This record gives sequence, structure tokens and C-alpha cells, in this order.
Amino acid sequence: MTELPPNVYRGELPDAGSGLFASQLIEPGEEVFRVQGCLVSVLNQSQLTTACANCFLWVPENSEDGVGAGALGEEPKSKKLRACQRCKIVRYCSKECQAQSWSHSHKYECKLFSKLYPQVLPNTARIVTQLLLRRKAKDLPSSDWQAFLALQSHIDDFRSSHNGTSEGLSTWQTIELMSQAASKYSDSREPMQFIQEMTARVLVNALTLTTPTFDPLGLTLSTTASLLNHSCTPNTAITYSGRHLTLRSLISIPQATEITISYTAPTTTPPTRLTHLQARYFFTCTCPSCSTHTTNNLPEISDTAIEALSVRAIELQNTASSQQKPEQAGPLLKQALDLFKPYPPHLQPYPAILHTAFLNAISLQNWPAALAYSLRAYFFIDAIHYQPEWHPVRIVRKWVLLRLVVQTAALMSEGDASVKGLEKYGVDWRVFALALLRDIEEGGGRSHGVDSIFAKQVDGFARDAGMGRGSVEGEVVGREMRKLRRIAEDCG
Repeated sequence: MTELPPNVYRGELPDAGSGLFASQLIEPGEEVFRVQGCLVSVLNQSQLTTACANCFLWVPENSEDGVGAGALGEEPKSKKLRACQRCKIVRYCSKECQAQSWSHSHKYECKLFSKLYPQVLPNTARIVTQLLLRRKAKDLPSSDWQAFLALQSHIDDFRSSHNGTSEGLSTWQTIELMSQAASKYSDSREPMQFIQEMTARVLVNALTLTTPTFDPLGLTLSTTASLLNHSCTPNTAITYSGRHLTLRSLISIPQATEITISYTAPTTTPPTRLTHLQARYFFTCTCPSCSTHTTNNLPEISDTAIEALSVRAIELQNTASSQQKPEQAGPLLKQALDLFKPYPPHLQPYPAILHTAFLNAISLQNWPAALAYSLRAYFFIDAIHYQPEWHPVRIVRKWVLLRLVVQTAALMSEGDASVKGLEKYGVDWRVFALALLRDIEEGGGRSHGVDSIFAKQVDGFARDAGMGRGSVEGEVVGREMRKLRRIAEDCG
């Protein structure tokens, strides 16, 4: 997509180059624009066996595990993916998807994949290779090609940068290696410097392709979405529904106001955000949060003490991530969380560590711990970091919590010993589940759209779980909320 929708226009900024602006008032929760299939999208190697390479339907390999497979992503599917019989690399959910993928780009990649099997090129190299192959075959519209070439590359910044990668190479050395691979496997006659600029352009402008519930799938590049600049307090957010990228407003955006997204997670510390933005995008964020390094209005503790606490907690989190078994990581993550017990749980980096602990509990199928961590975020964190109520991250986390609540209620009804410790709270799980479902259905139209895959997932889950659309009285909900808040507080 190269044409801009009528409600936005492209403008120039003194310090940030081009950006997108509202040409008219955009109401909260309104669709700003939708990209019906980005310029190029590729799956992570780890997802090549679990997602359709055309529509990105996600079919987790352990989908029979109910909430364990689907709580962090889509509904478990019975549909099976079938590999391309020629290259054995990419998979599809239907013959229609395979035909569409072949017509769009796979006919150029298939022979290459066959030669490399079972190895796969890194995502960035794959994107560059695909663009070169499609360009050489004259199967890439000139308008799309020119829009891609007009994107910022920061090639000179990368060349002079000493930023390193996890493999010990500098970012520039990585660009050189990926460009060489793209040149070789596309059999391109383009100068190496040109291909290096393409690679740098992809690194700067590619977005993380996700499921509708933010499970990472791969990389995608939209020449329209790439024009969006960063803000630590953005006024829009991106969601995906299959091949479609949608940008929706988080707040009211007056006419002539710049439209922004966040390039980083709001739950990371300002130093972490500053480092990431400088290393990847070569600018220094000067928003109040990044420039003042506030301690979230905690006069009783110094900035130095907070920073020391954060460093220690992140060290424990990194050590936990390096453990081979999830049961070894759990105690380390709990130790990191315990460091913050005297302070508000929204204080960074506690939210990020809490989410890691939640994922760890899910992997261990420790449902009470996962539920407690999710409730802690629900009550004490998400409303602060993800405003407003229909923020897509907040809605998705309510969706995950709903699934956990339904799972917990089912296990308790079966007398499962793993959730016996929750009996003492006396929660009416059905009341809370209905309240969550109401919030998700009301907010989902603003966060993802009423016609989105996410909306269909929610509707299907509610139907399969036998959850009616009946309302529950506020007083009854409040009573159960107090019980659930105790569970959140007890997890520390």
C-alpha cells in the first residue's frame, strides 16, 4: 500500500523527518487506516511449522493443551498445516492460501528454500532477498518499490556505529553478512552498497508481525506504517488480523496532530528505552519520562537506589532466561519480583519481570501462579501503563485472564488438586468471567475492530464455553473483585 488514506497526510518535522498527521479529527478507538497485506512479511524460523505462510493463521503444535496453548495466542485449532511439497519449508492451512502465496512471492523463493533446506535465511535477509527477486521478475509495482526506497535507512549511522549483536558482531558487520547472502541467493546484479542500504532500510522500518493477541510471528514491512514516528505516549496502536495491519487511535487526535506509535514497551525503564531507540533508530527521546528519569513520584527512595534495584532485578531475570529448564527459572524470577515488594508494582522494570514470571508459570502449567500474576497486572499495572480501557494490550490481557479464569473454574469443579489452594478465597468465578467477557466485547471493537479475527475468537470461545450474554450487577462484581484482589496481593 502506497496511497495514504483520506484521514491522514504526510508532513515534515524539524528533527524527525517525515511523519503522518491527522487531516481531520480522529475519535478515540477509531480505525485510522488498514493495510490489506503489507509489502512483504516473513515468519520466524520457529514459527514456520506453526503458522500459515500466507494468512498467518497460528496453529500451535501443542494445541491440545487448551489454555496452555491458547492463553497467550489464538484459540487452539484442529486445522493442520501442510508443508510445500517442493521446498518443505513453508506451510499452509489451505490450498487457497498456498495458491495466493505462490502467486505473490513463493514462486521466486521455493527453489532457493529447496537448496537451503533445512536451513533458512534470517528474516531480514529473507525480506531483502524476496524484494530483489520480485523486483528482478518485474513483479513488484513501481510505486511500492519507490515507496520502499524513500524510507530512511540510516546507512551512514550503521556504518559508523559500534553497536553489537548477541553473536558478538557489530550491527554493521551483520548488515554486510545479510546483504552478501541476499545478493548471492537472489542472483542480483545490484551493487553491494545498494543492497546494504536495502538491508539497513529493512532493519529500521520492519515491524514485528504478531497474532491478534501479540504472540510474535515474524517481520513485516509496510511503507505506510513505516512513516509513523515514535512516542513513549503514543496516540495510536497497531494490531494484526491475519494479513491485515490495522492502526487504531488510543485517544482523540485533533486535526493537524502527528500520529504516533511506540517503538518500545512502556513497561521498560527509561535508560533501556533510550538505549534501544538510539541503537536501532539513532535518535534520543526527549519525552518527559525519558528526560527526567523520574522514580514515579517516590520521594522516600532515591533515583540511585531505584537504578541499583532495577539492575539487580534485570540480572536475575537474565539469569532466569538462561536456564535450560523453566522450573529452574521460577525461583530466580520470584526473587527478582520480591526486590520490589516495598514499592508500587507499576514501577519499572517490575511489570516486565512479572510478565516473564507469568510466561514461566504458563510453561509449567502452574495455573494458580499464572492466575495470580495475571490478576496482579490486571489490578495494579495495566491501567497505568496501557491507557485507555480499550488499549489493545489491555484488552488482550483481559482475554488471557478470562481464559485462565474459565480454566481455573473447570479444574476446581473437577476437584483438581493443583488449584485446591484457591478454594479459601471463595471466588464466584462465573461472575468474574462474565464481567471480563463484557469488558472484552465492549472494548474489542475499539482495540481490534468488530470484524477482526480477535472478535471472532472471543465470540467463539464464549459460545463454546457456554457463557451467555447476561449482565451481572455491579455490587456482585465488586464483591468478587475484592476477593480476586486478595489473590493478586498475596502473590507479592
